[in-house]
Amino acid sequence: MTSRTISWENAVFRLSRDPSQDEARVNLGSLAIAPSDLIVLIGGNGSGKTSVARALAGELELVSGTAPENYHPVLVSFEKQMQLFEADYNMRNSDATTAKEEIGITPADLLQGADPAVRAEVVSGMGLEDLMDKPLRTLSGGEGRKALLAQALCAKPNLIVFDTPFDALDVQTRKALLGLINEIHERYATPTVLIVNRPSEIPDTLTKMGIIRHLGITRLDTREEIEADPDARVLLGYASVPDVNLPRTPARFALKPFGDGPIVQLRDIHIEYQRVIFDHFSFTVNPGEHWHIMGPNGAGKSTLLSLITGDNPLVYANDVTVFGFRRGTGESIWDIKKYYGAVSGALHLDYRVSAPALNVVLSGFYDSIGLYAHPGDDEVACAREWLKLAGLSDREHESFKTLSFGQQRMLLIIRALVKNPPLLILDEPLQGLDGFARAQVKAFISYIMKNGRTSVLFVSHHEEDVPEGFTNRLSFVKAKQGDGFDIIQEKLLQKL
Repeated sequence: MTSRTISWENAVFRLSRDPSQDEARVNLGSLAIAPSDLIVLIGGNGSGKTSVARALAGELELVSGTAPENYHPVLVSFEKQMQLFEADYNMRNSDATTAKEEIGITPADLLQGADPAVRAEVVSGMGLEDLMDKPLRTLSGGEGRKALLAQALCAKPNLIVFDTPFDALDVQTRKALLGLINEIHERYATPTVLIVNRPSEIPDTLTKMGIIRHLGITRLDTREEIEADPDARVLLGYASVPDVNLPRTPARFALKPFGDGPIVQLRDIHIEYQRVIFDHFSFTVNPGEHWHIMGPNGAGKSTLLSLITGDNPLVYANDVTVFGFRRGTGESIWDIKKYYGAVSGALHLDYRVSAPALNVVLSGFYDSIGLYAHPGDDEVACAREWLKLAGLSDREHESFKTLSFGQQRMLLIIRALVKNPPLLILDEPLQGLDGFARAQVKAFISYIMKNGRTSVLFVSHHEEDVPEGFTNRLSFVKAKQGDGFDIIQEKLLQKL
């Protein structure tokens, strides 16, 4: 690791090598990062946070000014996680797959070649001991993020750039990561840049704080000065959101009630992988109920939701009834999909099409990834109302892939809401959103719970993300004995 200051002078970078793309530029200006620096940056969705992170990490082409040479930066971001999943998928789907390739990438593979002492410290600090030999594809979103963070830390870089690393991590892992970032900063004098969306993600040992706007760092000052900035207060979630009125769903997509029975009914479920996830577990969601689901990474939250959506093949070995259909009795996936809208990290990873933003929202009417139907005027009008409400009207014709992570996530949220389904399945939906966007989505969900007939299943590791109006809570709590979890169901409010 180095102890020298890393400097840029009037540095401007080309955002894309594709000549057909807009000639956007990332402007770092004149910036010096000392070995003692831990710089925290904030910015709105679409402000260029990830682009600035890539410029700092040396991933963009310098077109003017000067940038440091012979330095070893490491970038940790959601995009890196997507690339890792793509590599794992390609490995397992080659024509001549070996036994190892059938397993795919594991966390142990990511840490090969690391210094043994550093590796041991990072694995212990990130709580990865039991995950090292598990296939990457079987890990939860948060567990996958932990593996990627461990890979970065083991590289012993002389500049670490973290692009919103806390998203999808549970409370204990966020606390451990904050400790690791502080330790790297203080023990190894490693310059660190940390891009965050929440006040709770700001380390106490930061040295400077800045704001990203228009593909550049527009202000760098003390934490006190930045947090006094009105724009910064909005970005960090201190601002209130006006009351909302959500668009009306077109008449032909207004779903008829499926009956008077439960929306979801799981009876005596047993799911086991390397450990027992569910054993004699039963769970019912009745009309009018709204469930907040909470628990550590890897506890089984996403497995539960995958049973409801039918994405888990073990659904057919269990007694699962959704919207009146007993799974495995001849129903099609489309019989089920039309009744729910969903947002999750897995969906975000799977949404690989280069569709315009408007088509992404319209695809929610048809439960598809991409748009393969010809929408009517009323659907287009409804989708445009949602885009306006989400502050994305000016992005209507832009490709999903070219938008920022936060803008993509907002599109997937309104895609789930657009048809006003009987059930919303929201697995960490606010991941990657700035403070104002989080407040907006919370207002959307509260409105739906109060004024609609939609039941909501909402997974979040952040108490402050939970909208008002939930009637029930399901909690995964570490068991006192063994490596499993106790599952606690409790009533919070009467049905709205």
